[in-house]
Amino acid sequence: MTDLPAAGPNATRTASTNDAARWPSGVAIRLLRADEIELVQGLWRELLVHLDELGSAVPLVPHEQSWPRRRAAYEELLADGRSFALGAWRDEGLIGYAMVHVAEPDPVWATGATFVELSTLSVTRRERGAGVGTALLDEVERELTGRGIDQYVIGVDSVNEGAKRFYEGRGFRVGFHLLHGHISERPAAAGGGRAAGDTAGRAEVPQRDIAETPDTAMHGEP
Repeated sequence: MTDLPAAGPNATRTASTNDAARWPSGVAIRLLRADEIELVQGLWRELLVHLDELGSAVPLVPHEQSWPRRRAAYEELLADGRSFALGAWRDEGLIGYAMVHVAEPDPVWATGATFVELSTLSVTRRERGAGVGTALLDEVERELTGRGIDQYVIGVDSVNEGAKRFYEGRGFRVGFHLLHGHISERPAAAGGGRAAGDTAGRAEVPQRDIAETPDTAMHGEP
């Protein structure tokens, strides 16, 4: 994506106008600079609200704790010189972003000279279903292809059926399940844990206002 300048929210490709023609009408996509990361905070919050509404199976932390952690992680990624972020803009406003982590080869899975993960893909609620997520992922793949990278992975919350359909429609398939569990809630028949019906020691799950959104690395529906 060397022809995609990182300056001005309306910047578009200068050498590949046919690519820009495939983006949704009125949308421009460009690389995000490290000093612009704060701009994605609202989109990160929307993503987490979306997952909370879906009923994520994994406990979630409040937004005021989530965003500082996520911002620090993004800043660290962009400082490594290999990872990158893309933003989608409409009328001077950021309406979606993708964060891509490019790392060393994985010690287990044969993914080539690098291990690449789409860390986040988030599109504002009012733009979902309009092709913004597709355009962002197209640009992610164009950038990776330009670097000679053919494989990357994506994590999706187990309840996010829309996101799963989106990625599966692009040819992604499940390769690894990350399971979540509580030791204290393990059935007695499975070894350890309390007997059936024993609620002693069970921690009550606090009820949260929807405004207190969570921290998760999974992705929202484009």
